[in-house]
Amino acid sequence: MKSLQFSVPADTNKSIRIQEDIMPNFYPYFHRHTETQIMWILKGHGTLAIEQNLFTFESGDIFYLGANQSHVFKGDFKENEKQKVHAISIFFDPDKKIAAFFDLPEFEELKNFIEHSKVGFQVGSKLKASVGESMAALQKTQGIEQIIGFIKILNHLMQNRHLHIPLSSEKNLPNHISDNDQRIIDAQNYIKKNFTQYKLTLDAIAKEACMTPQAFCRSFKKRTRITYIQYLNELRVQRACRLLTSSSMYSISSVAFNSGFNSLTNFNRVFKSIMKYSPKEYLKHYKEATTDHE
Repeated sequence: MKSLQFSVPADTNKSIRIQEDIMPNFYPYFHRHTETQIMWILKGHGTLAIEQNLFTFESGDIFYLGANQSHVFKGDFKENEKQKVHAISIFFDPDKKIAAFFDLPEFEELKNFIEHSKVGFQVGSKLKASVGESMAALQKTQGIEQIIGFIKILNHLMQNRHLHIPLSSEKNLPNHISDNDQRIIDAQNYIKKNFTQYKLTLDAIAKEACMTPQAFCRSFKKRTRITYIQYLNELRVQRACRLLTSSSMYSISSVAFNSGFNSLTNFNRVFKSIMKYSPKEYLKHYKEATTDHE
């Protein structure tokens, strides 16, 4: 079965992405992504199809999925059972932003562990509680503390590797990327380079991808789980946060226009919808959190 090339939502300001999903069911497509994923299933049960193998899973299970391992989680809910999925995932690419860590001499054993774990594994039952607790704690951290916590989780998995259950006997090469998959990948790269231009409209990016706007929207959401506008707004708000906190030289209006928004009203609305604070409130909370109080 051919698998879909999935794109994990971009976070240009972080080396790892922690994502919490609470939804009626799991992502329904057989797919793969370039990032390694550690997935903790807090609620939900069913069957994991990964490459040519099948595994049953239940609440509490944790899976380490290697980069480009084709997989899909299929919920198995009874007719009278309320469908509910709750999962927390850590996504990381050991060959990109965080690669410098693994090149340190002290990290050689961990780097080898990650290399040998490309076949994926189910975390040993004796470790599920401790790893789950660590993942929950990791959600509440930021910056250096988050990276240190993440490395500790990897080290814990490495030290107990004899308890894990392999998900595949060998690492298969990813299937050929389809034309539509490649168009979305190219479009995402184009968006990342040009998102500060407020003229980056849906028509413009669809034309860049050689697709109609309707076809582009369908294909983009299928491969990212978010709309093109959501993706664009997240990139712009990430940049706005960096500008707001980097210097007092930037006024809120200049931050808005330098982040790709063409009106202050729209900037305030989008920023609050994503960050849960207005830009002024966000900056106030940031300064309170980062200022030393004697």
